[in-house]
Amino acid sequence: MKLIKKSIYLDSLSRDANLYVLLPSDYESSNQHYPVIYFHDGQNLFLKEDSYLGETWGVEEALRMPSMPRVIVVALSSAVKGNNRLQEYNVFDSTFPSHPTWHIKGKGNLYLEYLFHSLKPMIDQTYRTRPNKEDTYMIGSSMGGVISLEAALLYPHILGHVAGLSNAFYSSLEKIEKLIKAKGLSLSSLYLDTGDSEIGLEQKHSYLDANHRIAQVIKAQHPNLNFKYDVIVGGEHNEKHWKKRLPEIIRFLFGI
Repeated sequence: MKLIKKSIYLDSLSRDANLYVLLPSDYESSNQHYPVIYFHDGQNLFLKEDSYLGETWGVEEALRMPSMPRVIVVALSSAVKGNNRLQEYNVFDSTFPSHPTWHIKGKGNLYLEYLFHSLKPMIDQTYRTRPNKEDTYMIGSSMGGVISLEAALLYPHILGHVAGLSNAFYSSLEKIEKLIKAKGLSLSSLYLDTGDSEIGLEQKHSYLDANHRIAQVIKAQHPNLNFKYDVIVGGEHNEKHWKKRLPEIIRFLFGI
C-alpha cells in the first residue's frame, strides 16, 4: 500500500489541513477502479507521530488482513484551534454539559460542502475511483460519527455506506432525531456503536442513552435497512478501542 500525505488549505473553512490518501497495494500495477472510504480525523488513522495521543486506528493494518476489500482511503486532518473541530463535525449548534460555557456553532454544512463539492471531485479526477453512491463510504468516531450520520441524511445521493463509532449524539440529540425523521436514510448499510465504558467529553450514560435513542428512531423509521447497532462491552473512547473493531466494521459495510 502507498500512503500519500500532503498539506492543503481549506478556503471555505479558513484553515490548513493534511490530506491523507491510502492507495491499495495493486493500484500501480493494475488499471482497476476502486471504492473510496472517507474518514474524519485523518491525523489519527495512519501515523503515530501525527496522532493526538500516539495511537492510531491502524487503517492500513486492517486493510492488509485476509478477505478485506481493496479500497482507496481518503481523510483530512481535523481542525485543532479552539473548538473548531466540534464546530466542523456537527451541522447543528452543540451543547456540552461538562463545559457549560462553551457555545459551539455548527459549521458542519461548510465542512460537508467542502468534502462533497471540492474534495471528492478532486479525488475522483486524480485517482481511479468508483465515484458512484454505492461505492462511496464514510467512517467516523465521536463527533466524527455525528457528522457521518448527518452526511448520510443530507447527501443521500452521494453516500451509500456509513459507520459511526462512539457517537457523541448527545451534543444535539433532539435536532438529530428530527433530521432523521424529516430526511430519512437512503443507505445500503449503516453501522453505529458505543462502548459501555465511554468517557469522552461526557459520562458513559450520555453515550449509551443518546446512541440508543438514535438507534431506536432509525429502526422504527427504516425496519428494512441493513443496520447494525452494537454496544461494545468494555468499549472506551479512544483510538486503541476503535482500532480493535475497525476490521469487522469494514467487513460489515462491504458485506464480506
